[in-house]
Amino acid sequence: MIMPKDEFDFRLDAKITHVTDQEIIDSLHAFAQRCNSCPFTTREYNQWKDKVCHSWTISERFGSWRRALALIGIKTGVRSRRYSPRELMDNLELVWRELGRPPGQPSMAQRGFRISANPYRRRWGSLRKACALLARFKKGEISEQQLLGSVASKQARAALPLKIRWDVLRRDNYRCVKCGRSPSVDHKVRLEIDHKTPVAKNGQNNIENLQTLCWDCNQGKKDRI
Repeated sequence: MIMPKDEFDFRLDAKITHVTDQEIIDSLHAFAQRCNSCPFTTREYNQWKDKVCHSWTISERFGSWRRALALIGIKTGVRSRRYSPRELMDNLELVWRELGRPPGQPSMAQRGFRISANPYRRRWGSLRKACALLARFKKGEISEQQLLGSVASKQARAALPLKIRWDVLRRDNYRCVKCGRSPSVDHKVRLEIDHKTPVAKNGQNNIENLQTLCWDCNQGKKDRI
């Protein structure tokens, strides 16, 4: 059955629109900013009217949706991530300010950076105890060191801001600076942000001390160190 005429133009000379890797990355980054740099689903992205292409195209281009998000510094599987004490307290303060009251477990998962109450429970025993510590710190009753406790170097590296990770990846053209491999060409490539001078040797988190390495090159560097 032939459908009635509509506004679609069945042009034989219609050109194929090719979206570049850079355009996709820029689009993902723009949407990530709307989500406070938290992981977002393919459905959420597809509903965005300013997207450059469908999520299926992105997954095909980079191997998976998870790999595409990793390119802009977003790691999925938030529940398994180890947050630093500073990240947790910054998030708690953000949610508290939004609500105007101490947040409960449902509020933590829905607001701020969508960090559940579990990391607070593991670190301070409960979300309520974390709230009590933050309140005491704001009143000047305890120091920042008492609020956060000691932060190991591995935790400090985990706290590298997502914006800096994004800036480094974009500067290095989403490729390993040692071997030149990129996930857009080889889906098995996993990129990491590396400190040229290690944190253990007083290396800083400034962009000049950071570089993009693939997992293989980064492991080779660690072996040499």
